[in-house]
Amino acid sequence: MANLEKYIRPTSLEEAWQALREAGASARPIGGGVDLALFVPREVTTLVDVSALSSECSVRTDGGLDIGAGVTLTELAEYDGAANYLGGILVEVLRKVASPLLRNLATVGGTLASAHPWSDVIPMFIALGAEIELYEGETCATALEDLVADRAAAAGALISRVRLPAPAGRAGAAFEKFIRTGFDVGMLNCACYVAFEDGRCSTVRVALGGTPDMAKRVGDVEALLDGQPLDERTINEAAKRASETVPARDDQRASGEYRRILAAAGVRRCLTRIAAENGGGA
Repeated sequence: MANLEKYIRPTSLEEAWQALREAGASARPIGGGVDLALFVPREVTTLVDVSALSSECSVRTDGGLDIGAGVTLTELAEYDGAANYLGGILVEVLRKVASPLLRNLATVGGTLASAHPWSDVIPMFIALGAEIELYEGETCATALEDLVADRAAAAGALISRVRLPAPAGRAGAAFEKFIRTGFDVGMLNCACYVAFEDGRCSTVRVALGGTPDMAKRVGDVEALLDGQPLDERTINEAAKRASETVPARDDQRASGEYRRILAAAGVRRCLTRIAAENGGGA
């Protein structure tokens, strides 16, 4: 950080956005600073601290969650509302992210703004149907999956809040990641959400990350599950479809062929847990 000249602590999102806009390419927002602590581009001379601007969590009256972008992963994992959301799936996933020291620093907003394809949080939030509130002179909202797919469209905007929808009356979620050691970067991860109606899958979201590209939903698997009972036959068919359609390829962590095997295993494990916790939707 030898090139830094200014460190700004604005008191509002509007002030932060204006500071970033005026400084242009020479400025970066900073929350927990996990990424910036490792590397600051030479052209960056100004940091705009946004960590305290949106740092609260709340449970909406409909049962959904509002999560401030400045909330750390540890704070979210320790929040009672997260423990009560969909059987505690958020707490389960967050406790698998990196190490405790990094979770104490990393913010929800910074995690979702990052371009790390191995992220555990992004596929889980996509599967849960997360909506992101952005500030760019005014507040607007977009689905997280759309933000991940087209980050250029939100360039210059600040993430202010994450909104998780209220779970359906009968629903479940599960997450699976494949790593070599406890703190290792995942070779692939899988997140699934299923809501049931009359014993059949009515709303399905399946997201795969670390393929090694950024996480995205697997529409072919979702379409196969839609309207079907979540029984062993359907789960096996969904796992097979995931293996056939996942956009897996080789990198230094795993081969595309192995990732296709992991995709099938991840989908099978997640759906099996959801079925067991919800009586197969019956």
